Amino acid sequence: MRWTVKGLGFVSTVIMARLLLPADYGIVAMAMLVVGFIQAFIDFNASTALLRKAEVSRDEVDSAWTLRLMEGCCVGLLMLAISSIAASYFKEPKVQPVLWVLAVCVALASANSMSQILAQKSFDFYFEFRLNVICKVLALVTTVASGYLLRDYRALLIGVATGYVSGFLMSYAMHPYRPRWNTTKIAEIWAVTKWLMLAGAGGFILRKGDELAAAHIAGTAEFGLYNVGSDLGQMPTAEVGPAMLKAFLPVLASTQGNTGEINSAVLKTVSAMNAVTIPIGLGFAALAGPATALILGPAWASAAQYVAAFSIVGMLQTMFGPLNTLLLLRGHTRTQNRIVWLEFLVFLMAAVVLVPGFYLMGLVWARVGGNVANLLVTALAVRRHCAMPL
Repeated sequence: MRWTVKGLGFVSTVIMARLLLPADYGIVAMAMLVVGFIQAFIDFNASTALLRKAEVSRDEVDSAWTLRLMEGCCVGLLMLAISSIAASYFKEPKVQPVLWVLAVCVALASANSMSQILAQKSFDFYFEFRLNVICKVLALVTTVASGYLLRDYRALLIGVATGYVSGFLMSYAMHPYRPRWNTTKIAEIWAVTKWLMLAGAGGFILRKGDELAAAHIAGTAEFGLYNVGSDLGQMPTAEVGPAMLKAFLPVLASTQGNTGEINSAVLKTVSAMNAVTIPIGLGFAALAGPATALILGPAWASAAQYVAAFSIVGMLQTMFGPLNTLLLLRGHTRTQNRIVWLEFLVFLMAAVVLVPGFYLMGLVWARVGGNVANLLVTALAVRRHCAMPL
């Protein structure tokens, strides 16, 4: 599923990079940063609360849907409220109307059926494959068609909106579950996920904090190069690693074994995943120059340095994914929250030192420093809390 969806996105990027300018990508990317920033601070992780349990009741599923709907409506309203502030921060007035459209899309998407989560719990990943591929095909068609007609950032916005709307419609058309308003289990879900919400906020700042800074420092054209370079550089490892971990949490949650057996399964997964992702990450970094020219075209040649560096970032971010899943399974969400914010502190200090001398590349290398700190502290946390030798 991830390879197919990303493959379709790759096709879209190859075509649209030749129809639009880096500045067009920069405008939409700035608006999407605002969306992600607000969602990160109001993300109750209701889905995770369901996935970490072997069995869930109808009340728990309905309560998770209700919580997600409330979350989406709050995010949409906040996007409308701060749209003018965001336009001023980015020094780009076109960001404001883009945020108006995205606010409606986010609110609509929050009412999606819980069908994907229910399918994951029953290990029916073919359902998720069909749903995501159909939505991606629809988004690809509308993006490319709009690109030929409009030749500006509005084509990208139309494609994003199509993805949100089609996801909402297909989640109901393809699955029998119909949600009902229910608040009886919200307190129980919140007790599990409150630390994950804080960790998610920190995680977003880590993943996108450099882009928030870059969008303010640079103009839309330079930021477009940075944003697309980041996406392209992280694409190989970011798609392979999470794909291998997609079923890991529900599988571990259903495993009946002692601590040693579960730890052995986690270590085998770490080994298998890194045997694939490390060569991919380093290899793509080495080929960043010709790959950028081939994929994006000559107008994007300056993005090659970002592609190379973010290939390393993507590799580091996936290395200890199974260990984080183990901490989540054991209920050490508070520890995970602390690790994420420690990583952010390291990133911030490194950025202060590196940006004056290296400009936007300093932000990337600060990300690398934060990732290394995360790996070290995660290993120590697993050793302490999960009885796994360092």
